[in-house]
Amino acid sequence: MNKIKTRLQKLFYKTESQIIYDDGRQKIMFIGLNAILCIVSFAMSIVNIFTKEYTLMWVTLIFAVLCLINVTLIKTKIDKRVLYVTFVLETMALICFFFISGIPNGFSALWACLIPSFALLFFGVKKGSIFCLAEFLIIIFLFWIPFGNSLLQFSYTSTFLLRFPFLYATIYLISLLVELIRSQTQKEMIRAQEKYYFLYRHDALTGLYNRYGFNELVDAAFKDKNTNKLSMILMDIDNFKVVNDKYGHIAGDEVLKQIAHIPQEFFCEHCNFCRWGGEEFLILMKCDHDANKMAEKIRSYVENHSIKFGENSIKVTVSLGVVIINDVSKYNSAQAANVIDKCLYKSKEDGKNKVTCEVLE
Repeated sequence: MNKIKTRLQKLFYKTESQIIYDDGRQKIMFIGLNAILCIVSFAMSIVNIFTKEYTLMWVTLIFAVLCLINVTLIKTKIDKRVLYVTFVLETMALICFFFISGIPNGFSALWACLIPSFALLFFGVKKGSIFCLAEFLIIIFLFWIPFGNSLLQFSYTSTFLLRFPFLYATIYLISLLVELIRSQTQKEMIRAQEKYYFLYRHDALTGLYNRYGFNELVDAAFKDKNTNKLSMILMDIDNFKVVNDKYGHIAGDEVLKQIAHIPQEFFCEHCNFCRWGGEEFLILMKCDHDANKMAEKIRSYVENHSIKFGENSIKVTVSLGVVIINDVSKYNSAQAANVIDKCLYKSKEDGKNKVTCEVLE
């Protein structure tokens, strides 16, 4: 079972996510339906050879081959609309088999009644219900016209006309309940996953990206072949321990939140801001703006800005390290991080409240 599960995940998912989304569910259901129909149809075609029902044998054999082709088709990047059309055609083929099988009140009746469970899983509650109603009306209509009667090899009784709707409605209602529970459960799982993913990638105190989330952005930027120039600014609050010791850790948290909300006028849409860790913040710039000038503006703003906390007015300064990479293809994120660390260390060493910049050609 674990091997089958792993293969299905490799077929349908690019991530490690355990949630089966609607697209993936449709593919799994489509493969499952076709595999079952293929096996049963092949088996019935063999049985029909022994019973010398050659017409039915050819119908079931062709249908089995069609199902087998669809199983292989789904592994390619098939359009969802093509998937829907194929499902409708297979349903129509099943209805035809339902009539020419000669036993409408036996196995093929149950087979036709199972279509609602697949339709609801495949299309969802609203579209699936419309599909089920259309299929039911088509089957009932065929029972009342000469063409439908001519397909039947055996006559049916009025009792069957009462049993069939009851069986169909029962399976539909059970399938509907299952689909409603499944869809609601999936929504809850998706919300929980999104919440977990947000908490994983964001800092709880400031709401900015944290180190884990920001690493994804940095790595993606360095791997992007369309990116030629990158700049990074590493900012550290000077003497932050003194703030915590003098005013308390709650005041220290307020300082961090205020620093995290540096006016957006300093940034453009191609800039990302994160809390790198502790009292350090990192800015990634995927634009042509002068990172050194931006760092100086931020330094000046923080120096001249007072942070209100209760009756206290807290003044802090920041030291910044800047790295400007003019040719991203020559470097990676680890090399950039090493250079920017050295720049920040030099700003601290030179007396703090300074900006140190290095350009990598």
